[in-house]
Amino acid sequence: MSLDNRPRVRLPLVLDWLVLVLASLSLYIATTGGSYVVLAGIRLSARNAVRPGVIALVLAVVRLALAPRVPFLASTRADWRRRVDRLYDPAADDVTGRITWRRSLATAGGLCVVCVVLLFPQVRHMDSVPDFGDPFLSMWRAGWVLQQLRGDPRGLFDANIFYPEPLTLTYSDSMLLPGLSAAPLLAAGLHPVTTYNLVLMSGFVLSGIAAALLVERLTGSWRAGFVSGIVFGFYPYHFEHYSHLELQMMQWMPLALLALHRFLETRRLRYAIGAALCVAAQLYSSMYYGVFFTIYGVAVVGTLVLTRRPPVRQLLAPAAIAAVVAVLLAVPLIRPYSEATKTKGERGRDEVMIFSATPSDYLRAHFRSALYGTRMLPGRQPERALFPGVVPIGLAAAGLAPPFGAVRLAYIAGLLVAFDGSLGFNGLTYPYLYSWFSPIRGLRVPARFSVLFALSLAVLAGFGVRRLLASVPRTRTASLAFGAAVIASVVNVWPVLPLRPVWSDPPPVYGALSGAREVVLAEFPVANDYVFNTQYMYFALWHWAPMINGYSGFMPKSYEAFQLGVADFPGPAALATLRMRGVTHVTVNCALYRGGCDALLDRIDGMTDFRKIAEGRWQGQRVRLYEMVR
Repeated sequence: MSLDNRPRVRLPLVLDWLVLVLASLSLYIATTGGSYVVLAGIRLSARNAVRPGVIALVLAVVRLALAPRVPFLASTRADWRRRVDRLYDPAADDVTGRITWRRSLATAGGLCVVCVVLLFPQVRHMDSVPDFGDPFLSMWRAGWVLQQLRGDPRGLFDANIFYPEPLTLTYSDSMLLPGLSAAPLLAAGLHPVTTYNLVLMSGFVLSGIAAALLVERLTGSWRAGFVSGIVFGFYPYHFEHYSHLELQMMQWMPLALLALHRFLETRRLRYAIGAALCVAAQLYSSMYYGVFFTIYGVAVVGTLVLTRRPPVRQLLAPAAIAAVVAVLLAVPLIRPYSEATKTKGERGRDEVMIFSATPSDYLRAHFRSALYGTRMLPGRQPERALFPGVVPIGLAAAGLAPPFGAVRLAYIAGLLVAFDGSLGFNGLTYPYLYSWFSPIRGLRVPARFSVLFALSLAVLAGFGVRRLLASVPRTRTASLAFGAAVIASVVNVWPVLPLRPVWSDPPPVYGALSGAREVVLAEFPVANDYVFNTQYMYFALWHWAPMINGYSGFMPKSYEAFQLGVADFPGPAALATLRMRGVTHVTVNCALYRGGCDALLDRIDGMTDFRKIAEGRWQGQRVRLYEMVR
């Protein structure tokens, strides 16, 4: 049968498209659980994956019976080969750029300017933070790293919260590398809040610089690299997680990819070792990213190996050496977390499901977005507002205009892996990773996989910028186009940053703990919401005494029991709980009570169980430190 005989081909072609659409619909429902729309008051739902699948199968059988000799979509093998050739050219991405110090410094300076522009409210108020939750936790972690550097570091993971629980630093990401970077500033006397904000903003700039270097190398265009640096360094994800210091530390992933590209090109051991060091540094900066990047990197490098077919035998030995180096570097961090699993357990499926994204979450903007915050799909959930903005999507689409080569194909593969990974238990691969890859079971938020979706999008956007600039013949016009891309990328991520000023000094009573030995501190009030304890962890930067209070990504059962036990403080049950837990000192901070504190202090002063050893005023209210009488 001739394909040119259109009337005879038309029905099989229609059936082919119906089969394709129904099969895609069945796969979509099976993957996401389906969706529904309401039109004219009528609810139209697609929730059952079996129905469209069965209909597609029946139509496929009918179509084969009617026209068994007509190829699928009326296309011969030669037709498909021509389409693939037009779409994919293995040599299309062979152009690579040479990175120079002069251009790199110019890129770094430009991204610093972008950072100041976008984070100007923060630059003006270095004594402020977005909230009194995780920022205090991060200050405490950085301060604890410095405290251990000044003494015996063998107790690094046995931090001073949730006494007497061990390994309490492992209850959240220990972020040791950001802590080390903050240590010189803290040791020099810079205020903890200012130090925290400097390290926070460095995450934006360093992530942008790393992405810019990677894209400049892949595209041969420093302008493309600069725009990609804005896309990745100031991706909306940064502002969704503006309170999470460790989640700003993305810079090691683009650098690892840069080293991996050089390794595949040269087969030299030094690049393999460089990639291993970057992966380890990412793990010590953010454990989430270290685990997720390992999966993403396998997809990107695997695609490059399959498409470019380098001499695999020459890659094996240096890759094996680098893998050993990475594992040896990771073991000191992995060991205490594995030991702490006996106490914490693993993240349950129900908990992980809450933080598993859905495809529609990629149409929801975070609440700090000035441009999209109230204009996109409503119903956002915590950590699942994943809309990247229009500009990077448009630039990436330009970068994917055919023909594309092996590099872009590799980052498309990475994009798909990251997208599916961010869906968690709503996706295809995460349930298997949860069962077979033990590090995944310690992670609560699969939606954070979207940071690697951002990395792929930034790389593809860089190729889009290169294509757009190449289509402009005149130098002046190209400069204007580049400037427009920069401005559009900045406006695309423009944030609204409400901030809260932080107290410059702690309550004055903690000075009495200086030099005291065998102190165990309990701080009051004890709130039902244990995020309240981050304030006490901020105060701990000035005393570092072991304390019952604490906050982290995991709350031990012993602290839940403590909360219940001291509910009648300073009643008999509270006294029994305090003595049973080995408490030696108690603070009462009236500025943190909502009322009735003066009467509480009078009652404590009349008891023989407490001896007042320090008092003062803080935020206009009384605060006291008591020693428990043995």
